[in-house]
Amino acid sequence: MNRRDFLATAAVVGGASTVPILAADETRQFYQFIRFESATNFQLSRLENYLDKALIPVSNRLGIGPIGVFRPRFGAHGLDTFVLLPHASFASFVTFWDQLEDDAYYQQQSSDLINPDAKNPLFYRYETTVMHAFTHLPVLTIPEHIRGKSGRFYEMRIYESHSAAKARLKIEMFNQGGEIGVFKQTGLNPVLFGETIAGPKMPNLIYMLGFENMEEQTKAWSTFRDSEGWAKIKDLPRYQDTVSGITDILLAPTSCSQI
Repeated sequence: MNRRDFLATAAVVGGASTVPILAADETRQFYQFIRFESATNFQLSRLENYLDKALIPVSNRLGIGPIGVFRPRFGAHGLDTFVLLPHASFASFVTFWDQLEDDAYYQQQSSDLINPDAKNPLFYRYETTVMHAFTHLPVLTIPEHIRGKSGRFYEMRIYESHSAAKARLKIEMFNQGGEIGVFKQTGLNPVLFGETIAGPKMPNLIYMLGFENMEEQTKAWSTFRDSEGWAKIKDLPRYQDTVSGITDILLAPTSCSQI
């Protein structure tokens, strides 16, 4: 069964429990975040060439974009490559790879992936995380003042929770509780907020911030911690013990990144 057949079958077999995801409010994007692991610099170079020449242009033609391609500056292995694909719907995510593989240009440009050499693969391994955008930041947003800046970088934070109930409360704190608003007011430049619906270390949420340089990042976090808005919500009993683990990764866009 391919992914297109899955969509058609899921609504029938799964009944009402599957419909909310497959027919979700399309004003909120779904994010596919892929972490590729490379074993050598040569492998890494080939992977980035594939992303630049095959994945990105065909994805854009399918209506998926802007696409982010990042290398870690801090918090992840130096040979990792992170790819962010924003989808308008869950159906877009489910059918994405089938549509790519049906594309003649993609097949031509990505022969290394479609017909891999076992002794010289395009990458070592990859893992995928799928997220649904928060209601209070429903689509990916690139801060205007960092567009095209050579020194720009992105901070990705993963907040793990010890239960699904606590994870939902932390999402509420960002949305209805006003924490996203405080981020915007204090210069933390939100790019995306997503609830992880499939991926490692669940339950968790992931958010990304964008900065022109380290000085801006340092100043913004200091302003946030000292802000009146944060002081009003950080100690509310309802939102205590909602985060049990934090991963902080700084990401630099590659030359082919559209973010």
